[in-house]
Amino acid sequence: MKSIAKRSGIWFGLMGMMVFVLCLGLTVLPASAKKIIKIGHIDPDDPFLSPDQAASVVFKSMIESGTNGGIEVQIFPASVLGKERESMEQLQKGLIQAYIGSAGAMATFWPLVGVLDTPFAIPNYSVAYDVFDGKFGDKLKQSVLDKAKVRCLEVTDAAGFFCFTNSKKQIKTVDDVKGVKYRTMSLPSHIAFFKAMGASAIPIAWSEVFTSLQTGVVDGQHNPLGQIIHGKIYEVQKYLSLTNHIFSTHWLLMNEEFFKALTPDEKKVVVDAGRVAKTASRGITRIYLSTDKGLPFLAKQMEVYQPSAKERETFAKVAIPAMQQWVKENLKDEGVSLQNDFLKTIEESTKRLGY
Repeated sequence: MKSIAKRSGIWFGLMGMMVFVLCLGLTVLPASAKKIIKIGHIDPDDPFLSPDQAASVVFKSMIESGTNGGIEVQIFPASVLGKERESMEQLQKGLIQAYIGSAGAMATFWPLVGVLDTPFAIPNYSVAYDVFDGKFGDKLKQSVLDKAKVRCLEVTDAAGFFCFTNSKKQIKTVDDVKGVKYRTMSLPSHIAFFKAMGASAIPIAWSEVFTSLQTGVVDGQHNPLGQIIHGKIYEVQKYLSLTNHIFSTHWLLMNEEFFKALTPDEKKVVVDAGRVAKTASRGITRIYLSTDKGLPFLAKQMEVYQPSAKERETFAKVAIPAMQQWVKENLKDEGVSLQNDFLKTIEESTKRLGY
């Protein structure tokens, strides 16, 4: 009897241990099942200087608080996940869950982004925001999902409008651009734009731009003011012309399979976080460029010129028809339809806002 009792005690002891281990396992399960969003971008990690980082930290805060810690957001700035093409491929495969991509990154996976490079079409920030936040913006998001197979949560701000810099002369009208060698991204639409104006367009990686300008491989470049400051372009360029010819977009993207696997409440939190992150990227850009670290700083380093409305029109008369022809030849009927919709939406927005 004592032997049976002893064996029973051992048995119940083992059962108790098993129940304890199982309970312990159940207590750690929620932590191990926590959802992770890895988000990357190419900008520096300072949210007070970088629109992408500003968007990322707001995105992280709102999602983590909105899900009560159920979703953790990890930020990877300054291209630590690799070059943009690599990061976009990781996003499509689900290796990362979110990415803020440039127009250059989008072009490989969604060529229709070239339509948005129609220069001198958007007159100012108010119209730009109105265009991308309305029905036309919704159409773009659906096209990105259909073609690139990733979800576009929002179109964010990459640091404002593109402007010209060069080391030869001040750019006031389209005639001033002729004969100037310009660095550009490897975007066919940008290359076509410069050629239409009579300039040379030379694709050069951003990491090589400063040296190329310094050694005279190219005379100038075009970028938003934020990039001109971060890249210290003012050290090797004398002239800055505030042509504001292309609104520079970045794209807050998410892996579609990951998004679809979220609960309805989690989806609402993510969508809302994207909207507010977009506002943060725009706001920090406007604030930063308005302080003594932005345009006032550049005005002390370079000769700055603001073309008049009539002078901008000399660019538009050449650039817009040239880009329409490029879209027709390269993006076919789908591109033409999207470009027509883009230009019509800009015209309607401009009138509605009173410009």
